[in-house]
Amino acid sequence: MGWKRFEVEIVSTVSASRMFKAAIVDSHNLVPKLIPHIITGIKMIRDDTTGRLFKRTDFSNLIPFSYTLDRVDVMDEKNYVFNYWLIEGGRMGKMYDAGDFEVRITPTSNGGCVLKVDGAYHAYEDVVVTEDDMKVGKLGLSAMYSAVEAYLAANPEAYASA
Repeated sequence: MGWKRFEVEIVSTVSASRMFKAAIVDSHNLVPKLIPHIITGIKMIRDDTTGRLFKRTDFSNLIPFSYTLDRVDVMDEKNYVFNYWLIEGGRMGKMYDAGDFEVRITPTSNGGCVLKVDGAYHAYEDVVVTEDDMKVGKLGLSAMYSAVEAYLAANPEAYASA
């Protein structure tokens, strides 16, 4: 079927710096506390041989798969960009043979930010990907980033230090 793309966009009153620190840099600590009914754990793993960074996310039984493993290609704290490839778990090997995601957080003139996820899955040739299939990824990402945004809005001191 080829590449199937989607977007998630969240407009927030939270600053880009705080959002990036909480949602990306410290996601392995914060996100499982905010949505434990969906994400039971996140581990950042550095390969000692290559130095590459990987992110493993473990899910509750509410999700139709137990984990995903992402290869982190870019974690740019200055420009608020995070790029990763889904390499294992989820629907990999069943529906998809690749998944590419970029999270970009852009500051707004009012001190807030726009968090945008551009995602794409490469489906196997004989697989038809429906909009309902894409909703799983979109809803999961929206729920996670919205939970972080709500936490930061309710806790203005959290992730505020340099």
